[in-house]
Amino acid sequence: MKIDLHCHSTRSDGTYAPAEVVQRAHSVGINVLALTDHDTLLGIDEARAMAESCNIQLINGVEISCEHTLSGGYGKNKSTNKIIHVLGLDFTDREKMHATLQQLQDSRATRGQRITEKLSTLLTIDYDELWQAVLAKASGNPQAVGRAHIGQVLFERGEVKTVQKAFDKYLADNKPAYVAIEALTMQRGIELIQGCGGKAVLAHPTRYQLSATRVRKLIEEFALLCGDACELPANSEPVSTRKMVDRSIAEHKLAVSIGSDFHGSNMPWRRLGDVPKIHPEQQGIWQSFATLS
Repeated sequence: MKIDLHCHSTRSDGTYAPAEVVQRAHSVGINVLALTDHDTLLGIDEARAMAESCNIQLINGVEISCEHTLSGGYGKNKSTNKIIHVLGLDFTDREKMHATLQQLQDSRATRGQRITEKLSTLLTIDYDELWQAVLAKASGNPQAVGRAHIGQVLFERGEVKTVQKAFDKYLADNKPAYVAIEALTMQRGIELIQGCGGKAVLAHPTRYQLSATRVRKLIEEFALLCGDACELPANSEPVSTRKMVDRSIAEHKLAVSIGSDFHGSNMPWRRLGDVPKIHPEQQGIWQSFATLS
């Protein structure tokens, strides 16, 4: 069984419509797929209709932006505030989930505009011109605007050499054009997912620009908040990173999840179905999905 439990469509910051994401998943032999757009469920019905015709098992999914203050460290770095992404998988109460997330979606629209305003000042670009280009990337939906859309526009305009450089120079946490997103606490995010009948998964724990010590601390705190599973690092990450995460997962008795974090043409290095293999002693979170029982 080929599984991918983390991917995005045009309903958030991906470049392919939900149905096309499913078609592409089918073309690479995926059997179980979760569409996990940022803070929205709006692509699930379209994805499910295509999944049924492709004989793919579609799992209800979402990626929720959560605020979390990591403790530990020394001096001025004693604690740090981060936006941590938590995947909600296999939940059943979509109405409750949607109502809570709609508030976050409303804040996402204004966030994209505020980032664009900062960039227009930093780069001496007309705001309206830049915002319209960003909006076009998000298929005209301001609520779907993410930093990946903005980074793509900066790259296409020649302002940066790569999309990643746009993040490194302007868009990443605490960079000059960064704007924090309204978010649930990580504890509230976990409670919401589980209260809707789903499983809460810590997404890509090594992608928050944290030291190895703090990555381990994040996994520990996620487990203490009764999270269900931790996503394994991508195949492109060092073997030493995978071993570190494996040890933390085992120590805190978490299940594991696997996903490509596919976004489409704006992040071509993340390919559907390109997911890490789990070790024999690890428990896949999908083994506890009601949908698959």
